[in-house]
Amino acid sequence: MHLLINTTSPYTRIARIALAEKGYADTTTELVDPWGDTPNLLQANPSGRVPTLLTGDGHALTESLLILLWLEHQRPQPSLLGVDATGAVARAGLAMGVIDAAVHTLIGRKITTPSFDASPVGQRRRRTMVEGLQRLEADAPAYAVGTPVIDVITAVVALDYVDFRFPKAAWMPALPRLRALAAQLAPRASFEASRPV
Repeated sequence: MHLLINTTSPYTRIARIALAEKGYADTTTELVDPWGDTPNLLQANPSGRVPTLLTGDGHALTESLLILLWLEHQRPQPSLLGVDATGAVARAGLAMGVIDAAVHTLIGRKITTPSFDASPVGQRRRRTMVEGLQRLEADAPAYAVGTPVIDVITAVVALDYVDFRFPKAAWMPALPRLRALAAQLAPRASFEASRPV
């Protein structure tokens, strides 16, 4: 399989972690520019979004959570849903909301004005990040050993991405439980190899 990626994309990171945890270590990657209309990316995915996974049978799979769903179907074990799939998916939804708000803030800055953050939409995006992270902090995903599940993956990706894109933001809440979780997973190969750069 072949994965079209951007190294700063949190969506790409989710797919890369899932692929590694499911045992697809032989998946090759290709760096593409979603904003630059990279021909290989547009041929595979007309929306020009990453990640895009090209399967051995010629299909192009798009959207990180759909790729994760497909992986779960292909290789049910180890499971990325865990024993409490409903709780894990609910927490993952909060994390995805944080990721989406962060990404849309950056897009807002890029296509409108650098002062996008102060606009009503920018303020809503910031509120989504703050409240989403606070709710994840209150019901932090648990990780002991073995394969991390979807809520662990997305919560760490969300926190790392917000830290990466909004370093030292005064509005960031204290998140000791999430930070401890991120520190616990940081040395794991799938997380370390996919950190945004």
